[in-house]
Amino acid sequence: MACTSGESSTAEQRSGAATISAVHPDVIESHILTRLDGASLGSAAATCSQLHALSSSDHLWSRACRSMWPSSNSPRVSQVISTFPNASRSFFSDSFTASRPPVTAITNSSNGFTKIQEAVTTEIISAVDLFYGEDLILSKVIETETETGWFLCSPFRVDLLDPKEAVRTEVSYRDDTCHNMVERLRLSWIVIDSAAKRAVNVASRRAVSVRRHWLTGEVEARFPMVVSGGERGTAAEAAVCGAVVTWGVSDGGEMNVREVSLQIEDMDGTHLNGRDSLVILKRALEGKRVKANVEEEEKRYEEFMKEKEERKERKARVEGRLDMLCVGLATLAFAGLFGLFVFWRWH
Repeated sequence: MACTSGESSTAEQRSGAATISAVHPDVIESHILTRLDGASLGSAAATCSQLHALSSSDHLWSRACRSMWPSSNSPRVSQVISTFPNASRSFFSDSFTASRPPVTAITNSSNGFTKIQEAVTTEIISAVDLFYGEDLILSKVIETETETGWFLCSPFRVDLLDPKEAVRTEVSYRDDTCHNMVERLRLSWIVIDSAAKRAVNVASRRAVSVRRHWLTGEVEARFPMVVSGGERGTAAEAAVCGAVVTWGVSDGGEMNVREVSLQIEDMDGTHLNGRDSLVILKRALEGKRVKANVEEEEKRYEEFMKEKEERKERKARVEGRLDMLCVGLATLAFAGLFGLFVFWRWH
């Protein structure tokens, strides 16, 4: 079956070849397109004008969004998605792709973070879904106000669960659990800006590292996403949106999710406050969208960590030289004072 039109369609029909135009549109939409995931639906839309028109139906894209991100089915997120330029299709395009902000040469702040002329929004909405294999472990939506002085000045951190809240799972801890989690654990942390009608997934497609703490026994899975676009040579040249899932392990080996959090840190390892974190999120929301690639994401994170370590070493060398200079100046000052004291005693 092929997409054809015009004279070529007529020729193929005469020759007995089946074309997509021979199938009733309701059959295509109800029995074919509804079986496709978002990526396949997008590919089908690019095939021909007929499929493009049929694939534009919002209920198809809404279905694809709900299948991939169950949290998008919540009333609040659904309402915000309906305001996007192409509703669910725009939301899928924003959330399924990776963001690549351009590098800026000049900033308006001494620490490399551009001052915000207008806040990203009065609130940021986090739609979070955690899967282990095909099993949904956790799906939750949380709204964070961004206008309060407390938010702007305090270290940025979004916690999905309350301190005493835990999510029980069917996962059991074994010797190969950490290795399996790297392959099977999937987290999406979609930040939604209701004012700008944009969204971005700030979690890596799979866990970059899964480790068990030697003392507490907790298992920590990290899903970092590097956001570039800051002034070169500054700590804000790139930042990491660090989504972390912490698992508790009982004596019997049963695992439960105890903490799901998001923080943002710069290249000096400093956890950013709310004001500077909004700058990073705005970069990600407005960045150019490219096809997501797991290997590329992990490579970008490795490069970030390498540059972070080099900056730390350079800073330590500079501080070492300053310490030596201070010691030298203090020694000279002491010697001078001692000389004056001796001179005064003898004269």
